[in-house]
Amino acid sequence: MGIKQLREDEKGSGLVLTLMVLLVLSVLGVSIGTLALGSYRLSAANRDDTSAYYVAEAGAVAAYEEIQGEVLSAYENNATEGSFYNHVSSIVTAQNGQSSVDFGEQFGTEPTATIATAQKDAKTYTVTSTGEVDGKERTVTKQFTVNWVEKNTGDGGLPILPANGTLITQGNIKISGGTLQGDIYTDSVKNGGFTIAGWPDLKSNTLFYSNKITAEKLLKYPKDYVDFPKLVAKDNVSDSESYFQVYTSLLKNATILSETTSGFKKLPDKTIEYDKSNSYKVLDNGNLFLNNWMLDTYKLEVTDNIVFNKIMVGEGKTLTIDPMGGNHTILVDDLSVMSGTLNIVGEGTITMVVTGKMAFNHPSYINDPGTSDQLVLIYKGPTPNFNSITKMNAHVIVLGNKGPVNINGSTINGVVLTDNQNVNVTGYNGEGSSNMMLIAPNGNVTLSNAAINGTVIAEKFEMANDGASLAYAAIDTTGFPFGSAAPAADPEPEDIISSEPIIEN
Repeated sequence: MGIKQLREDEKGSGLVLTLMVLLVLSVLGVSIGTLALGSYRLSAANRDDTSAYYVAEAGAVAAYEEIQGEVLSAYENNATEGSFYNHVSSIVTAQNGQSSVDFGEQFGTEPTATIATAQKDAKTYTVTSTGEVDGKERTVTKQFTVNWVEKNTGDGGLPILPANGTLITQGNIKISGGTLQGDIYTDSVKNGGFTIAGWPDLKSNTLFYSNKITAEKLLKYPKDYVDFPKLVAKDNVSDSESYFQVYTSLLKNATILSETTSGFKKLPDKTIEYDKSNSYKVLDNGNLFLNNWMLDTYKLEVTDNIVFNKIMVGEGKTLTIDPMGGNHTILVDDLSVMSGTLNIVGEGTITMVVTGKMAFNHPSYINDPGTSDQLVLIYKGPTPNFNSITKMNAHVIVLGNKGPVNINGSTINGVVLTDNQNVNVTGYNGEGSSNMMLIAPNGNVTLSNAAINGTVIAEKFEMANDGASLAYAAIDTTGFPFGSAAPAADPEPEDIISSEPIIEN
């Protein structure tokens, strides 16, 4: 009976044991779940923290790469140290704010990088990038240095032009038609200072204009015109303080050069004998006439600075001038090449100063097939007409005359520098396509029915009709009397801008 009573007393103990086991398992499950959840949260936080660092790093790298590209472009487009550093400062400041990098969505959140720039001194800058992912932030800093490498110009003459710069003016521009390829720089601050009067295609151009005027006020164009160039505002568009002051000083130096006539010699009369019965006097009383049917060619060997009253090359005749390895000047009052040819041959250079009349007649060839570094033609007479020249390879300087400089139906390859207030480059019958750097710092240049491949630097510029063309081309300025535009130094990118490794704040 005792045993039976004991078994009855044990009833329900299994249930208690089961409940105890379930309690232990529940506590263990909750503990494991809490541990797993904490581990997940810690892993997510660590993931977001790591992601925030990489986002910050990517933002800093992207900002520096954008700055680097624009700084290298600024070096190409600025002629002076001061304007370069001013440009760099604006480039760096423009990076402040949200990074341009699109990081995409990450686990339901959008990572961001915020950029802040600072200038430590004239050359040193820092880019600070703060990455943020789901509330987690990491900040990194990248320091970089910008240096100006002096743009040497050989003898210190022509300033280096902006890359792809085909038109540089201080004043107004009017485009009535034609084609224009290359970048345009204007300091004009006049309302309607850039006038589009026709329907030219300017889509391939960038127009750099002064930020002292808005694009809306600067541009004047037909109601339906749409082919606008890209517009970029700058502090000092054409570095006019550098460019135009330098060009003015070149004009003064050219005047001094053209007035240096001491030591010039007049050649004696010279007789060319053909046979015993015929003779022809080429040099006669300070004149050189090559227009007689008996003589088609004549070679003049120049060993000193010489002077002529008149040089005349007639139809079908060829005058060759050999400087005999030296650099000599020929002073002449009257130059006429009437359907003839005047060439420079041999080693050395000739500077020809024309003080009076000058005339050409189609077809006339000047230094063809020579190069522009062999001949400098300085004209100081009253009528600067460079018309009907089939081809001239020379650097040309036009000084001190009131009438307009006319280049009509002519091809001139080289630098053309003038102090004149009006320069007309025109053509007819498809003639007149020059590889030219035309420098007229005081002038209003008009281009009509002719083509210039190179650069025009002027006070004002007008492209008059659909037959006109101005396209950028690099011009060989070697041999220009006051230094070329070719840089003596060609710096590497790291010489201009270099950076330190990224560090975390």
